Amino acid sequence: MIRLEKEDSRRRYEEIRKLWCEWDPIGVIDLNYSRQNEYDNYLGPTLRLLEDGASNQQIAEYLSYVVGKYMGLGESGVQRSKPLVFAEKLRNWYESKWPDTHV
Repeated sequence: MIRLEKEDSRRRYEEIRKLWCEWDPIGVIDLNYSRQNEYDNYLGPTLRLLEDGASNQQIAEYLSYVVGKYMGLGESGVQRSKPLVFAEKLRNWYESKWPDTHV
């Protein structure tokens, strides 16, 4: 694993924040997501799953828990948010831009 320098770590964090804001499972982000922090609590755990090589299904299970239980949107909210699709997008992003990296 490659340990990221502070600047790269911040850039990676901003990129995953942008992905979460585009996904926006609770529909609260406006078009200027670069300054939004609604989903910041989930960025670190999501990155850890990616760094640890979690499967798309494992990532989707985490996302489902966050949306369904923690955010309180229930099963219908989980289905609408399509966590497996987002997990695949996250995995593709990580593997194409930040493979084998950690902070």
